[in-house]
Amino acid sequence: MDEQFLHYIWKYQKFDQNKLKLTEGQSLMVYYPGNHNQDSGPDFEEARIKIDAIEWAGQVEIHINSSDWNHHNHQHDPAYENVILHVVWNYDSEIHLNDEAIPTLELKSIIDPGLIEKYQKHIRSNQEILCSSQLPGVSPLTIRGMLDRVLVERLEEKASRILNDLQYRKNDWEEATYRALSANFGFSTNKEAFIRLTELLPFSKLKKAFQNEKSTEALLFGQAGFLNEAKDEYQDSLKSEFQFLQKKFQLPESMVKPQWKFGKLRPANFPTVRLAQLATTLHNTPKLFTILTQTESIKELKEHLRPPLSPYWRAHYDFGKERERTTRQVGKSSFENILINTVAPLLAAYSKYTADSIFMDRAVELLESLPAENNRITRKWGEIDVNTKTAIDSQAFIQLFKSYCQKRKCLQCNIGVEILNR
Repeated sequence: MDEQFLHYIWKYQKFDQNKLKLTEGQSLMVYYPGNHNQDSGPDFEEARIKIDAIEWAGQVEIHINSSDWNHHNHQHDPAYENVILHVVWNYDSEIHLNDEAIPTLELKSIIDPGLIEKYQKHIRSNQEILCSSQLPGVSPLTIRGMLDRVLVERLEEKASRILNDLQYRKNDWEEATYRALSANFGFSTNKEAFIRLTELLPFSKLKKAFQNEKSTEALLFGQAGFLNEAKDEYQDSLKSEFQFLQKKFQLPESMVKPQWKFGKLRPANFPTVRLAQLATTLHNTPKLFTILTQTESIKELKEHLRPPLSPYWRAHYDFGKERERTTRQVGKSSFENILINTVAPLLAAYSKYTADSIFMDRAVELLESLPAENNRITRKWGEIDVNTKTAIDSQAFIQLFKSYCQKRKCLQCNIGVEILNR
C-alpha cells in the first residue's frame, strides 16, 4: 500500500459512502473531500464533512498507519492544527491533537479489493510508459488537458531555475542569460563543464572583450583550460592573448582539459566547437538578454544565434585538427534546441519576474512554431503511436515521461486516473 493510492481513494471517494463510521464509532458524511495540496502541509485543504450532527470545515491528512502522524512529527507542527479528519489505511494507534483524539477513518475494510488489485497490477508493470497499451482508449480531451498542464509545469520549472540563479547574480539578467545559454551549448554531455566555466568567467568580465572576436575566444578557451599547449599558430596566438587578459581581469585559475568530455561525441559536438560557437554568438550579440526577450521573429533570432563562425573554426573541430569539410554556423537542430531550452524558458522566467503574461504567451508561441524534438524520450512515445508535431508536444511528453511515468505517479496524472476509474 502507498499513500499515492490512498490520496486517490480519498479524492475520488472510491468507497461506499453510506453509513461511514469513524474508529470511535461516530458517523461520517463527506460533503467535499477538499483540494489536493501538492505542497507541504496537510494533504487536503478546505474539506467539508459532518461527524454525527456537527459539520466541520478544514484539512484532511492521510497516512498508511495512524501512527505515522507522530513518526512524521506532525504533533509539533502548527500547520496541522486545523486537521479535522485523519484518513488511514490501518488504524494502529490513537492520535491526539490539542489533548483530544483526532477523528479517524480507517480505509482497509471499506475499499473494493478489486480496485486495489487493479492498481497494483498497473503500477507493477515493467513497461516504462505504464498506460501504453490502454492509451488509445483514453479521451483525447483528457490527454490534451494533461499535456497542457505538464507543458506549463515544464516551463515554470525551467523558469524557476533561471530565477533562482538570477537571485545569486544580484538580478543581473545579462549574467543569468549568459549562464543559461552557456549551459545549453554544453547540451547534456558538457553542461556541467560549461556551468563551471561561467563561474570562473563571469559575464561582467567576458563582455569587456566582446568587441574583438579573437579576445572573446581567448578568454573562453583559456579559462576552459584549452590553451595550456599550442598545437598550431592560432592556438599559440590565443594563448598569448589569454595570458594578457587573465592578468588584466584578474581571473582565477582556469579549468583543465580533462574536465571536458569528447568521448562518443561526433566532431561537430566537440566542446571545442561549442565554445567557438558560443564565442561567436556572444561577440555578435553583446546585449544577449535584451535581444532574446525583445526579438519576436525566429528569422531575426537566427541572425543572432547562428552567426558565421570565425575562419579558423569553419575549418577545424579542435586545435590542430582540420574538418573534412568546412561549416559556417550553429546547426539547425542545435539552433532549435537553444530556442526550446534557453529562449522559451527565459521568456517564461521574465514573465514571472515582471508578472506580464505576454512573455509567457510568446514562450508558448515560440514552441508552437518549432518542430518537435527527436530524442530518446520522444521516440519512446513514437513507439506506441503517439505523434509529436511541434515543440509544444515534445516538451509536454518529455515532462510527462520524466515527472509522471518514470516516477510511477499515475494517480497524479489525469490519464492514469481515467484509466483506473474505468
